[in-house]
Amino acid sequence: MKIAQRKAVSPIIATLLLIAITVAAGIIVYVFVGSLSGSLTKSGGNQVTEQVSLDAYNYQAPPTLTMYFRNTGTGLVNVTSVFFDGTPVTPTSNLFAAGTCHISTNGGHAVAASCTPGETFILNLSQASTTGASNAVKLVTVDGGTFTYNVIAGQSG
Repeated sequence: MKIAQRKAVSPIIATLLLIAITVAAGIIVYVFVGSLSGSLTKSGGNQVTEQVSLDAYNYQAPPTLTMYFRNTGTGLVNVTSVFFDGTPVTPTSNLFAAGTCHISTNGGHAVAASCTPGETFILNLSQASTTGASNAVKLVTVDGGTFTYNVIAGQSG
């Protein structure tokens, strides 16, 4: 009886094959993650230049809320929508008031604020709330930037 002799890959060749497979897999993962992170950082780039700060607010007598904002970013900010506790605010009167920003009107109502860096604008809302309750006010820009601020009814800040 003759025993068949099998030939196998030498340990050195096997080690080199495993290293080559590992390097190839690493390159594939690197390319995938690089393209994913590249697409994530490219979207919403305008939000980096759009910055709006809430300087002060007065909500001492609900439903009257007055908020003072300033463009602290490096680019133009065009605020086009306002939400109060998740509900869109429909401008039935002058929603935006004088500051140093350009205020757009529609049918006699102030509906948008366009501010260059350093300019200010005032937001006037008539929203009922329980004294002591925290309410979220969200500003949305034409470029998709969102800025959310919390105000407490019956207080100034």
